[in-house]
Amino acid sequence: MNDNSNTVILNKKQIEHKIKRIAYQIYEANIEESEVIIAGIRSNGFLFAKKLKNTVEAISPIKVLLCEVTIDKKNPIAGVATSIEENRYKDRSLILV
Repeated sequence: MNDNSNTVILNKKQIEHKIKRIAYQIYEANIEESEVIIAGIRSNGFLFAKKLKNTVEAISPIKVLLCEVTIDKKNPIAGVATSIEENRYKDRSLILV
């Protein structure tokens, strides 16, 4: 029987490369914007959003506003809470991760 508990899907260098590629795609898609919002779903999504924010800001002049999104995963239609006010992201470029 194989124990796959230690299987590495991507190593650290590969993950960093993927994050950088996504950051470039965000920049390319929003090149006319001075600011974008990266909203991460609480826990892992928000951690990923932080990494994207740092990378986008390192490779471009775009300012990134972070937003943490809280969803009841057992009852997703119950509503969503965000760490920033709606007027900050309404009609703005927003990337949800």
